[in-house]
Amino acid sequence: MKIWNDCLFIDNSEKIVDYFVSKNNSLLILGKGFDPRACTILEKLKPVMPELSVWLIDYNDRAKKDNDNNESRSENNYKRLLDLCDGVVNQELKVPLYGGNENERTLVISESVRNAFISEKLKDFKHILIDISAMPRGVAFSIIKRILDIKRSNQGIYVLVCENSECDDKIKPVIGEESAEYLPGFNTFSMSMESDNDEKIIWLPILGMNEEDAFRIIDNYLKPIEICPVVPFPSRDVRRGENILRCYGQSIFRENSVEKRNIIYVPENYPVLVYQKLYDTVKYYEKALNISKNERQTMKYAFSSQSSKLIDIGVLLAIVNLNKENIKTGIVVVENQGYVLQDEYNKENNRLYCLCLNDNEFNW
Repeated sequence: MKIWNDCLFIDNSEKIVDYFVSKNNSLLILGKGFDPRACTILEKLKPVMPELSVWLIDYNDRAKKDNDNNESRSENNYKRLLDLCDGVVNQELKVPLYGGNENERTLVISESVRNAFISEKLKDFKHILIDISAMPRGVAFSIIKRILDIKRSNQGIYVLVCENSECDDKIKPVIGEESAEYLPGFNTFSMSMESDNDEKIIWLPILGMNEEDAFRIIDNYLKPIEICPVVPFPSRDVRRGENILRCYGQSIFRENSVEKRNIIYVPENYPVLVYQKLYDTVKYYEKALNISKNERQTMKYAFSSQSSKLIDIGVLLAIVNLNKENIKTGIVVVENQGYVLQDEYNKENNRLYCLCLNDNEFNW
């Protein structure tokens, strides 16, 4: 059963401001990073929510250490944030994505988020706003899921993002070691070799620009029996979906012989429909395959996302919903050594979005 079918979705900055203007006891959680959109939502909300509490998430952004331009952007974002908050941030939380040393790094985000976010700290807030504009998806996914798990019945959860697909396309990841792994906290299956012997994987990669290397790394890691590429369409750029498929043509159609009917098209700017389509796809496979429990063969569904933050929200909702139904689902991530954003982008194309999450449906 779809549990987020009726979430309220707001796709206009003025409407978002109007919606939050009267909401007291509110907390905004946002990321500390180089992304030029990091402070956009705070800039819009702070003037109408002067009592807004702000928690800043420091996830140990390697991008700012490896690139002088990114380091400067991170510092500028931090200064701007302090200006907006009159020099005071309520909390700065260390939530590292990886632990260990440079030679042996371990994905620790699930543990980091559990330690940083406890119910007692959040109990006084009636409205919890999570701005994922400047967060890596592993950090954003883990924080949203953690808060959904520990929130109280009278607390509202809101996921916000400043979206600009042109900017997303200009951010190029720098991939180091060719390794992929499941994001902790989202896989509902055992990772032992014994359990994997009789389990087949269907992979739903959400495709974005400049991520062909990550696609091949994850493909080699999963060795799926079937691939269902997910492409943004419709999009503000009418050729975006076509351009993405051209980038992955060699990997998808020649190396993996993916049939065109396997391609899933999702709207770029409406995460609820992304969620519905991904959820329905997995449920369709479950029904069509009709695997008997007595045969000792089960199916796993792996997601990966190299697309926009707005589409990421829909991916997260689908995974959480499927996990609640005990369907074996997980999301795979690739470690990036950093990011490169050298070209300017058109800030006029920035758009703010907000998805209002409740456990069942939005209370009108």
